[in-house]
Amino acid sequence: MRKAGILLVAALVMAVFAGTSLAEGLRVAVIDMNKILNESVAGQAAKKKMEARYEELKKAIDAKQEEARKIKDEIDKQKVMLGKEKLKEKEDALQAKLNELRLLTQEGEREMQTRQSEFTRDVLKSVEAKIDVVVKADKLDLVLEKSAGVVHSNESMDITSRVLALVNGGGKAAPEKKAVPEKKGAGGGK
Repeated sequence: MRKAGILLVAALVMAVFAGTSLAEGLRVAVIDMNKILNESVAGQAAKKKMEARYEELKKAIDAKQEEARKIKDEIDKQKVMLGKEKLKEKEDALQAKLNELRLLTQEGEREMQTRQSEFTRDVLKSVEAKIDVVVKADKLDLVLEKSAGVVHSNESMDITSRVLALVNGGGKAAPEKKAVPEKKGAGGGK
């Protein structure tokens, strides 16, 4: 995402300094990285791993919550019968469980954020290589990320589906998508 912001700034600088004559020859495309991350095989596999780990963490947190609830119920039921010392001991045990729960929850959140960053980074490495294939094939000068401030773009400029096909296909070349037909009436059979 940071690269997309840098590319956007670079494009704006080029447009300001180059004038309209150079901008007319500039080949630009847009890409929806979120769609690729969510719909690619690698992205979906990473998401499944995240969900599996989330479920493991949730079970551990739920177990700690249950332990704390049992101690609290025990305190509530026996409050009158317990002496001050025993009551204090049970309340301290409850507080210790609540602290464990809080710590486990915080560690789980940090772990999930770290894992998500790692998985995203790994998928993006693969995606960037496939973007390069499309950039070279189409001789593009600039690729902008849709969510990084692109207000409008012609649909013919969108290379998302081609990159997604490359990512899912393991590198097989996707057919070049032409925005404007170069030859009219040529008997190419297509």
